[in-house]
Amino acid sequence: MPTYHRILALIYHDFKALDLFGPLGAILPRSDYYALRLVDIREKPYAPSPPHAVVESTIKNGIGVVPTLTLAEALNEGGRADDEVEFDTLFIPGGSGMVPLVWDFTLLRSVKKLVDRAASVFTVCTGSLLLAATGRLDGRRATTNKRAFDEVTPHHLGVQWQKRARWVEDGKFLTSSGVTAGIDAGFAFIANTYVAPEDRKAEHAWERGAWGMGIPGFDKEKALGYARSVAFNLEYRLHEDPTDDPFC
Repeated sequence: MPTYHRILALIYHDFKALDLFGPLGAILPRSDYYALRLVDIREKPYAPSPPHAVVESTIKNGIGVVPTLTLAEALNEGGRADDEVEFDTLFIPGGSGMVPLVWDFTLLRSVKKLVDRAASVFTVCTGSLLLAATGRLDGRRATTNKRAFDEVTPHHLGVQWQKRARWVEDGKFLTSSGVTAGIDAGFAFIANTYVAPEDRKAEHAWERGAWGMGIPGFDKEKALGYARSVAFNLEYRLHEDPTDDPFC
């Protein structure tokens, strides 16, 4: 794999700001290992503005993000192989803007293609509902926002939903509960993907299938130690037990 870990994050109008900025704020700033690209998945009628225009979060005071790719660019359908966007992890935040997206079957087919290309998939809050709507969570354990849990999970009966869980790992999927649980899951993500500088090998590829498994140079103790050091520097109390869920 390259000497960095590439994250492709899907964004849309009214995504939950903390779902994106919380975990990625822990993962990205203090590392030369993780790289981020933002994909605008808005399509008509959800995209009144031009590609790469600011995408608003749920914070309605002018805070938004500028995507780096359109969905078409991320998919590179019909394009040259050399132009294909390479990435390791697909990241899906939740938010109120998710509601219409889970019924957009054209979009779901596109997201499914990205899910299949990803070595790992990380969702926060109701982001797991978009993943579930693709069918790729069927037969897997997962979790989602607790306040919406009883209402939304019956729509995806193929998923083994876990209510008492800050986050759940199953195969290549990492799903977190609501909002701040995404930060806890972000540190779990670091502990399962980070490779120390001295162990990185550019000539190898990540074998897909499970967290930490098949990543060249991955050392669990080093990764966990790095996650703990990041949490300490952020003055964040690290949670290492996903079943320690006081909000269930």
